[in-house]
Amino acid sequence: MNSEFLKDINRYIVGLDLGTHYTRLWKPEAGIILRCPTAAAIDSRSHHVVALGNEACRMIGKTPEHILAYRPVTEGLISDFEVASRMVTGFFDAKRLCTLFRRPAVIVAAPYYMSQVHQLALENAVLEAGARSVAVIPSVYAAAAGEGLAVRSSRAHLLLSVGGGVADAAVISSGSVIHARSLRVAGDRLNMAISSYIKNKYDLLVSESDAEYLKLRLGTADSRIDRGSMTVHGRNARSKLAESREIFSKDICEAIIPSVDALARLVMTVLSEAPHELERELYNLGVMVTGGTALLPGIGKALARKTGLRVIVSENPMDAVINGLGRIAQKPELWAEPLNFRRR
Repeated sequence: MNSEFLKDINRYIVGLDLGTHYTRLWKPEAGIILRCPTAAAIDSRSHHVVALGNEACRMIGKTPEHILAYRPVTEGLISDFEVASRMVTGFFDAKRLCTLFRRPAVIVAAPYYMSQVHQLALENAVLEAGARSVAVIPSVYAAAAGEGLAVRSSRAHLLLSVGGGVADAAVISSGSVIHARSLRVAGDRLNMAISSYIKNKYDLLVSESDAEYLKLRLGTADSRIDRGSMTVHGRNARSKLAESREIFSKDICEAIIPSVDALARLVMTVLSEAPHELERELYNLGVMVTGGTALLPGIGKALARKTGLRVIVSENPMDAVINGLGRIAQKPELWAEPLNFRRR
């Protein structure tokens, strides 16, 4: 990449966190300018975009036959290229990021283990949306930078980032990811576990959105935390008749404990596979938890008991990745490798 091109794009670099559940945008001098659900509604007859973001999210499961409302990103990867591209285009247009005379270079976050095919789809979706160039940064590294960790120092850091679709655990040192592993145990899997648990225990069928609401309202990773109960309406799995049940906080805890155990095993696997020279530092510093699942009450204490490590839960886990992209956009040297911007 020539120096003139680098000098040019450094004037206008935008950060994009295209997550499974939420999309965030960062802009120079303005900070985070967009936080909205990763969702789109398309008219299958005219192929026109009907709604994006919050409005589209509210339409999921409630649309007529010719309107398709869904999330085009699954487990951190683009599952529908055309819809994802049009959704990002809509977000860029809403924030006036692309004009006839000015188009941004975009740094986008992605799961650490992403195939070349999926990375190409992600880059093409951003370029189709109007970006002049695009570079991809591992989301777990961006989260570490967003949390203010000294990512360029030789001191090692252990980070667990649990979003809506995928969990990444990584050892970060000297401006790069030393070792990492991914696991498809995240917010969506917790919702599925809750729905399955309620069906097995109470013979009650609840929707994914209801399961997510139960997680937010009653969920806890620590059985000693009691968040009360609430009445849930659904259908009996056997009779198919409408039915109501009182669901307790302990039910949600029992449903998600296997997922918390899997996250603890992920952390210990990464720790055991890290270079021996870093083990002492990692044990002393512990693990930082970011991502939406970090908001689950008791997650820090539960992981600490299961791993024996000191666990630090981020104070602002939802914005860690986008804040990190903003920091890297302002100081590209935070990423040890040259930012490999791809143009059309």
